[in-house]
Amino acid sequence: MPEQDILELVDELVKEAKRCNQRRLIVIADKRERGIALLQEILSKVQLSRKITFAKTIDFKVPGEIEELKNSEKYLGTNYELLAMDLHHSFIPNDLGKLINIVEGGGLIILLTPPFENWPKMRNFFHEVILTPPYTMDDIKGNFARWVIKKLKEHNGITIIENGKITKRGNLNCEKRDRKIEIPKKTRFPRDAYEMCMSQDQVRVLQTIERIGKHGVVIITADRGRGKSSVLGIAAGMLAGKLKRIGITAPDFSNIKEIFRFFEISARVRDLKVKRRWKSIVSKNFKIEYVEPVNVEPKKYDLLIVDEAAGIPVPLLLKYLKSKRVIYSTTTHGYEGTGRSFSIRFMKEVRRRVKNLILIEMNEPIRYSKDDPVERWLFDTLLLDSEPPKLEKVEIEKLEYKKYEIEELLSDENKLREYYGIFVLAHYRNNPNDFGILCDAPNHEIRTLEYNGHVVCSVQLAREGGIEKYVDELYYGTTPPGNIVPDVMIKHHRMKDFAKYSGFRIVRIATHPEFMDMGIGSLMLENIKREQGDWIGSSFGATERLMHFWTRNEFYPIHISPKINESTGEYSVVIIYPKKDDIKEKVEMARRKFGERFITSLGEIHKHMEPEIAREILNSLPKYKNLELDPIDWKRLIVYSWGPGNYETMVDVIYRIASSYFFLKCKPKLSREQEIILISKVLQHGQWEEVGRGIGKGGTYVVIELREIMRKFIGGRYNDEVLEFQRRFHGEN
Repeated sequence: MPEQDILELVDELVKEAKRCNQRRLIVIADKRERGIALLQEILSKVQLSRKITFAKTIDFKVPGEIEELKNSEKYLGTNYELLAMDLHHSFIPNDLGKLINIVEGGGLIILLTPPFENWPKMRNFFHEVILTPPYTMDDIKGNFARWVIKKLKEHNGITIIENGKITKRGNLNCEKRDRKIEIPKKTRFPRDAYEMCMSQDQVRVLQTIERIGKHGVVIITADRGRGKSSVLGIAAGMLAGKLKRIGITAPDFSNIKEIFRFFEISARVRDLKVKRRWKSIVSKNFKIEYVEPVNVEPKKYDLLIVDEAAGIPVPLLLKYLKSKRVIYSTTTHGYEGTGRSFSIRFMKEVRRRVKNLILIEMNEPIRYSKDDPVERWLFDTLLLDSEPPKLEKVEIEKLEYKKYEIEELLSDENKLREYYGIFVLAHYRNNPNDFGILCDAPNHEIRTLEYNGHVVCSVQLAREGGIEKYVDELYYGTTPPGNIVPDVMIKHHRMKDFAKYSGFRIVRIATHPEFMDMGIGSLMLENIKREQGDWIGSSFGATERLMHFWTRNEFYPIHISPKINESTGEYSVVIIYPKKDDIKEKVEMARRKFGERFITSLGEIHKHMEPEIAREILNSLPKYKNLELDPIDWKRLIVYSWGPGNYETMVDVIYRIASSYFFLKCKPKLSREQEIILISKVLQHGQWEEVGRGIGKGGTYVVIELREIMRKFIGGRYNDEVLEFQRRFHGEN
């Protein structure tokens, strides 16, 4: 079909999109040079002003802005009328998730792709990123491109131009819709604030925040593109001055740029003089600042705004309740994550703690109309709205263990959405790349537990190992992609021959949220253990609950990161379950060495680790030692435990006991609280009062309880001396 017909169609689509406040998507599937030429022609003629093109390499010119795809993160929250993406050399699923929604209603999205018949066979930058040794590009699958092509053909509002010919028209019959916004007659914020709102949902949020009072907790959930960040910026701008210090936190600084932008707009409306710094905005009377989640001091702020809260661990979210006023907001479906998991993990506890909790759900898009076809296509393609099956009950004994090739699930969408929906609900960090990896990575596999054909537990596995060819790279410090478990054994435990072994790393495991704590996850691990392979491992952010789950199932830590992840506030731990005798010996040695290093690190590197997490790790260590103290040290310990001795003069003996305790073959029975005291006071060198606060007691209690702990180690040793001290200092006969 002649080029003129294509340009006329583009003109029709723009007019239609503007009339309906929707967006339209055009796919140019052709050789790259021809696709770019057609794009240049469209951009030069189309009646849209704010245009931006993204490509992996900028080796061509187009009307409007042009940017490298690697910088896509910077454009979250921006607004354009036309977006073009060159996907020939780089087709990263996250880029779709980030960029599609920068286009407002009345706008166009243009995707440049290889010809559909060739696209699934072509390799791009995403495949280079996800490929792990010993696999090669020949092993890469083309499932994600195949899936995207299928969805492009299925959905309305999408025009496809293949090799210069229009093979599908994206015209839609739609009616013009005017957005009506009613501003309340009585408001505490100026009317100017409400006039900045682009939806009635935003008006409701402003009304709620202006009445937050001296103490209050508000939780806002919304799909992406509903304007929650912008309305938070407006509200913060109206409260600035009345509140002196406003803190903002989010998993990443880029998440809150829209809040800062609308804060500055609000400040201008109020004629406030402000100065913008990198991560803060200041004035004579107030300061608003971004702080990494793990560094937030909630009592410091008059108002704390927590954006994309689903991406922050629950212990940190609960800590923020100490602030005078807290507003949590999170994305229900979209690139940033899922508010549903946030609800499951967080809402139960916050409801228990907060009496006057205010919940607001935002449904109306602000950039385009509610029935926008491009949003429907994006959610469907990237599985953003996947959910687990609705089940009334599950009988453990009837669960079936299933293995799937990804191709099977892609042809059974109901099963795919059940499988993936459990991840969406259970994990606070989901993004489109996860689905892309599952589709195309040659070493990733799928396992499920099913009840009556419905998925109740989902697992994503990655094959690792068999990398003798690359062992020197790992041994001498290079980190090739993937192979996390072999990397730890080779690099940190200096076991070069571990490279020859292969096994499964459990990338993700999640149980249907309605049926947790029933043993389903443990049953899944039992089934995976029966599969072929030399070992099974995993890596995750350490929490007390997760460590308990894994160690209870005989997966043991062999490495922990020296620093916390600043976004999640968690240390990354690597665990392993050895399956063969020769590997069991190596893992036993690694566990011993890891334990010794970890205990030493608690005094400095891991000094601020939660003692509850440290306790789970320490209790998983192998038991192979005897407590060795000479007679003098035993007698010194008796002086401390029963006599006038103090901690400062006995710390060498007490530390030796504490550092040996978790390795002992035979040891006294300590309570959970006593073990935490041993860790936080002796191994982590905490202050008495600080340790007491950690267990809800005073410092004096800890002083007394540590003596009681040491008495348990003494047992019946040197009983005559013990009795004499009891007579002299405790009035016992």
